[in-house]
Amino acid sequence: MTLILRRASADDAAFIGEMLAEAASWDRAPGEPSWPLKELLEIPQTADYLDGWGRAGDAGLIAESDGRPVGACWLRQMTPERPGYGFIAADIPSVGLAVRPDHQGRGLGRRLLDGLIALARDQGIATLGISVAEKNERALRLYTSVGFVTVGLEGDSLTMRLDL
Repeated sequence: MTLILRRASADDAAFIGEMLAEAASWDRAPGEPSWPLKELLEIPQTADYLDGWGRAGDAGLIAESDGRPVGACWLRQMTPERPGYGFIAADIPSVGLAVRPDHQGRGLGRRLLDGLIALARDQGIATLGISVAEKNERALRLYTSVGFVTVGLEGDSLTMRLDL
């Protein structure tokens, strides 16, 4: 299995949408399908992570295994008018991360997140934000391990911040 990380482009919008649905479905039982993307895009805070992907300020990484996309980690500037989940401030991009179920548990999420953090630093970004369900222990451990700290609670999701 050959695994590479590459920069995301506007052409990756459909796959990032698939990963958005995967991220939203973190608590489904094995074998169950992920949330339908169409339904997720009807929720403004979720749609904000994908609408018009590839605009100025969007950046991300796609993981490919043998030429097939298997994971993504991306960042996006949000606005107070269109905040997305975990919004902290207009100058703090929000992060999305997901890996296909058949590639989870192999450290790919960490590789994607570490790569995105490096990319953000290279772009002069000072801080990142992320939202994670309080009960999503696996993701919470990952985010905490790279330095994200909890700065708020919205429903059953934590808003976390990473100063770079």
